[in-house]
Amino acid sequence: MAMYQRRGIQDVLRCDLCEDPSFTMFCDICQIQLCKACVGEHLSDESKTHKVVQFRNRGSTPKCPTHSTKICELHCEECDIPICATCVSCGEHEQHKKVDIIKTFENKKTLLQRDLQELEESISPEYQQIASDIPGTITTSQHHNRQPKLNFDNRVQLP
Repeated sequence: MAMYQRRGIQDVLRCDLCEDPSFTMFCDICQIQLCKACVGEHLSDESKTHKVVQFRNRGSTPKCPTHSTKICELHCEECDIPICATCVSCGEHEQHKKVDIIKTFENKKTLLQRDLQELEESISPEYQQIASDIPGTITTSQHHNRQPKLNFDNRVQLP
């Protein structure tokens, strides 16, 4: 029986199967780090589905929120959630419009790129202009705040 080993803050991340510090792979379904040598062993466990990706691409495989061991291949447009084949076969989304999840990702990516472009071309320059005007506005405000006091001091002379 393997005991859970607590790792220190400065310990090196390691392959979850063999403890090799040079892992480069990740199973998005099982959420474990793997070295290349252990990928085959991990995939040989046929009791569940696996999705092994490069470590830098971890989290790129959408897991079903209802069936945690399943990979989502579709997006239910009515519920606005990713769904797996099991969700479809259960009938919960039977009358709903479903699209390929990759197409949904591409559409959302296009919208984000458009928003980023608007931010860079329109909103950011306007913000920069407003931010650059602040020191002058502060100076003007300080000058105007002193003026009434000077006027008061000039009019009222203390005995």
